[in-house]
Amino acid sequence: MQNKKQTLIQSSLGSVFSVFSEDELKKITDKNKRTVAISGKINNPGIIEVPENATLAEVITQAGGLLNDSGFKAAQLGIPFGGFLTEDSLDKELDFKLFDNVTSRNIIILSQEDCIIQYAKFYVDYLLGKIQDGGLEEYDVAKKEIIRIWKLLDRISKGRANMRDVYLLRRLTGTVKEKVNQKHNIIEEIIDKFYEEIKEHIEENRCYTSQCNHLIKLRITSKCIGCGACKRACPVDCINGEPKKQHYIDYTRCTHCGQCIAACPVNAITAGDNTFKFLRDLATPNKVVITQMAPAVRVAIGEAFGFEPGTNVENKIAAGLRKLGVEYVFDTTWAADLTIMEEAAELQERLEKHLAGDKDVKLPILTSCCPAWVKFIEQNYGDMLDVPSSAKSPMQMFATVAKDLWGREHGLERDQITSVAIMPCIAKKYEASRPEFSRGLNYDVDYVITTAELVKIFKDSGIDLSTIEDEPIDQVLGEYTGAGVIFGRTGGVIEAATRTAVEKMTGKRVDNIEFEQLRGWDSFRACELEVGDLKLRIGITYGLKEAGKMLDKIKEGEEFFHAIEIMACTYGCVGGGGQPKARKRNEVLQKRAEGLNSIDRSLPIRRSYENPAVLAIYDKYLDHPLSHKAHELLHTKYFVKVKKNK
Repeated sequence: MQNKKQTLIQSSLGSVFSVFSEDELKKITDKNKRTVAISGKINNPGIIEVPENATLAEVITQAGGLLNDSGFKAAQLGIPFGGFLTEDSLDKELDFKLFDNVTSRNIIILSQEDCIIQYAKFYVDYLLGKIQDGGLEEYDVAKKEIIRIWKLLDRISKGRANMRDVYLLRRLTGTVKEKVNQKHNIIEEIIDKFYEEIKEHIEENRCYTSQCNHLIKLRITSKCIGCGACKRACPVDCINGEPKKQHYIDYTRCTHCGQCIAACPVNAITAGDNTFKFLRDLATPNKVVITQMAPAVRVAIGEAFGFEPGTNVENKIAAGLRKLGVEYVFDTTWAADLTIMEEAAELQERLEKHLAGDKDVKLPILTSCCPAWVKFIEQNYGDMLDVPSSAKSPMQMFATVAKDLWGREHGLERDQITSVAIMPCIAKKYEASRPEFSRGLNYDVDYVITTAELVKIFKDSGIDLSTIEDEPIDQVLGEYTGAGVIFGRTGGVIEAATRTAVEKMTGKRVDNIEFEQLRGWDSFRACELEVGDLKLRIGITYGLKEAGKMLDKIKEGEEFFHAIEIMACTYGCVGGGGQPKARKRNEVLQKRAEGLNSIDRSLPIRRSYENPAVLAIYDKYLDHPLSHKAHELLHTKYFVKVKKNK
């Protein structure tokens, strides 16, 4: 098969080489020339010829200087490892003898924006990949120690380590150095030169670069101009600050919804960015990188490439991701159908008990795919945690199926798969790092890339969705239905659930399943749905201020609903904090939502329970919705989050 991967993958956060052509490899390895491949935190990555007597600083200048004018941190010479140069080497002549014992003559430039732990993990990952494909046979004798080193670095990056782990790293590094007869060892030099940064990760659970996604929170940076736009947009009043001064976030209230990011006019708020981790994973040999894409992404990302809001570009996204080097491009929407099977079964079970006169049944049932409201209800309504559906979100269901079922069928262990979720939502970054969605330190979703971040990756790597040829999305166990795709707009989750639950309860097929009563743009809607003799009262809201009002009314007995849907973002996921910003916001968001409705209408299957691939997974693995097996794999629990003083 023709290799269509990008040779050089670039982003606003840096660059990596993913593959070399034969001609490029000859240029780099020609010992009669002073050519090197240079990448990392520089403006003009590529293959350059280094002049005689050039200093490291001059080489960096030759490559266009450091990205964002960020401070120099280090330079790694060669793969597997020729040395690690830090600031005291900037004005010294670059010693080409350091390349003598390496297989690939390259320089990777790190800046102060680089996390040293993430870089160390990338290097060890790359080394293990090269060992696995037979490229570094001399390292086989130390493979066990190198794997243990990676696991320790992983613990540090996820806030689960202590200082004894650094001591163990030193011991393992010494063993590797002795077994392989190394002159230089990257982990040894990183511990020596960046000890304080490692210590900060361990003792403070802090990554100052915001690249360790398990250690970060929403953060307002020094770019803040104190305009107050974020404060006005925040639905939980967690942002404080005086006009024209830098604002700050009260983390006891923050739900990571990301509406502040969408509102900020100067991009002063960050939730961390996993772009560079993504590029490095794509460049690592033998790493199986898979992606999933949420429904709302396909109708929003095209705006950055000249498409009208609401245009479905899912097949262009698939082509772009494969060009970057993603092995399998999957779709979260299939898992939305799986979510509906579980949620609709819960809804049916509770409704039938309620209609039979059971006074103990918990109503309303609350749909559960938005992680920002999950955090909101855990922090503010701990006495109502028996109301939400226990079904995982589609993102988490997909990742569970991908790692535990699809991976097993393809002979892959969980730790061989890097599971990346492309989401419209900032809070999905928080959700992915919840410990209940993991096995030990192996998380179902390894990290999240937002729609806006993917736009930057495509543009920086020269991938134009307006000209790229369509390619189909890979199948996990089948295609999605119209019910799955409308998850991305307000009212869509509950409409999808009622399509299945109502027909299951009445035993009758409903001709018109576009429940107009559940649609609309008001942020708090009370809807009456009648199908035959079945009458349901359903509440729908978006925005956490409105959600609080609804939950308060329910608690006080002022309102009764059989089921409710809550979304944190305006108009649902189409207005997520990770989506591209829009000038005529309401108009654009409505077009995105209508784009999802159009996809729904165009599909031959529009009910989740009729999806043959979803039925197949129950036949093969799960028996039936709400079975013990389904609960073990597809359900979760929520926890009271006790607020602490500032």
